[in-house]
Amino acid sequence: MIAVNGYFDGNTCVALDTSQFRPNQRLVITALDEDFNAQKFLDKKAALEEMRKFFGCLSHEEAEDIRNNRVNFTERV
Repeated sequence: MIAVNGYFDGNTCVALDTSQFRPNQRLVITALDEDFNAQKFLDKKAALEEMRKFFGCLSHEEAEDIRNNRVNFTERV
């Protein structure tokens, strides 16, 4: 079972990410009480993609240097 964000445009339910759907797949649609802001969702999705691009661009030595020399640095696990 997967969950996908979307909204109702007044006539149709619109899924924002259809890459996980298969033809003739059954769907369960749940209407939430809050309004959906598609632009806010797309802005956050773009920010997440930027973070994913950044992931892995530091070498191991650069990461160690940051850990050892940054003031008040705490490792997050």
